[in-house]
Amino acid sequence: MIFQQIVNEEAGCLSYVIGCGQAGEAVIVDPGRDRVDEYISRARKKGLRISHIVETHLHADHVSGNRELAARTRAPILLHHSVHAAFDHTALQDGDEIRIGTVLLKALHTPGHTPDSISLLVTDLSRSGVPWFVLTGDTLFIGDVGRPDLGGEQAAGDLYESLVRVLLPLDDSVEVYPAHGAGSLCGRAMSFKSGSTIGFERRFNPALQAKSKREFVETIMAGLPPKPPSFETIVAKNRGLIQVREAKPCPLTAREAHEEIGRGAAVVDVRDPAAYGQEHIPGALNVWIESPQFGERVGWFVHPGTQVIVVAQGPSDLERALTGLARIGLDDILGFLQWGLIDWKSAGLPLETVPQITVHDLAGWLEEGRQITVMDVREPFEWGEGHIAGALHIPMREVPARRSEVPEDRPKAVVCSGGLRSSTVISALKQAGLSNCYNVGGGMAAWQKSGYPVER
Repeated sequence: MIFQQIVNEEAGCLSYVIGCGQAGEAVIVDPGRDRVDEYISRARKKGLRISHIVETHLHADHVSGNRELAARTRAPILLHHSVHAAFDHTALQDGDEIRIGTVLLKALHTPGHTPDSISLLVTDLSRSGVPWFVLTGDTLFIGDVGRPDLGGEQAAGDLYESLVRVLLPLDDSVEVYPAHGAGSLCGRAMSFKSGSTIGFERRFNPALQAKSKREFVETIMAGLPPKPPSFETIVAKNRGLIQVREAKPCPLTAREAHEEIGRGAAVVDVRDPAAYGQEHIPGALNVWIESPQFGERVGWFVHPGTQVIVVAQGPSDLERALTGLARIGLDDILGFLQWGLIDWKSAGLPLETVPQITVHDLAGWLEEGRQITVMDVREPFEWGEGHIAGALHIPMREVPARRSEVPEDRPKAVVCSGGLRSSTVISALKQAGLSNCYNVGGGMAAWQKSGYPVER
């Protein structure tokens, strides 16, 4: 058996190539839109023909590459029968099997994260009739379990039943490979490990330590992160209800870009926070291309259907940005600023700045008693590990819904772990008309390294 895990580190997505060398066939599981060429290349190098494409569930965090892969390989797409996708596919029932040579994949219906979620129990018959590993989709992660996004407490209860009745009774030695890892929005405390075993997860996964279904549901539902604004759009695209299009951005002069902005186009500036802070187009959202979850972060602040103009440092960053945005279904890329801000300045168009301060500046201001709000935009677990006394805590993803809590009448020092999310939040606040923000370079990592006090 041939088995390869393909990791998308930027989004935390995991997909799989499972093949049989004797049969010369391969199954691709959970294909990403930006990895289609890689699946075909890997299969070709192993002498395999892609014969099946399987989705463990209807994804809501990224657009699938299943239809493009099917078009290029003529392999059928297999989905759980409850998906009711609007494109050609084969419906899977609980217990259905896929056989390629000596490799056997058995579909196990494991609803919870979504009603259509399945896990794939894989056996290498040339080795043994005992299952070797299970692809758990977004039902069971390494160190966590899936979010019950669609059905609330009922879905959380279904997830519990799927775990205790289907997955956890498997032998301790069965290996576990999920559809997402650390960096994904589909869980809260996923490990950076890319694989585990049923025995290890049963013993050490915090989400599996609940003593009852009720305790499990209460734990899973507590502090559930907000759903991304692009959630419904991505689901509709993956169901085939909205067409998936390839972005074809046009090079724009500064004057052309300015006119499009006047018509409602959004600007996404993918340069680093220091460059953005020095000068940027008014209203531009700043998400550095090197940021973890680049596309997902943009998706929190740019609504689906909005036409986008990208400002990048160079061609490679532009290409990476287009790939990251396509992953989350942001295909309405109107264009990019062809000559960058040099052209913008030459045209005499307005620019804005964001002051960058150090943790030493902030510590001095607080010691002087200056009236300034420290706004911490990290996640709750980061906040719990140590924060500045008196800080206002609004995680980045919650800023759009909680903008009214941000004071308008006083300066704001925005802090995250290192200065990236804080720059994104400042740019979003500026879009909403809130000014007088300072980006704290180095963030809480620099604050604690410098020995300044924290509360826990």
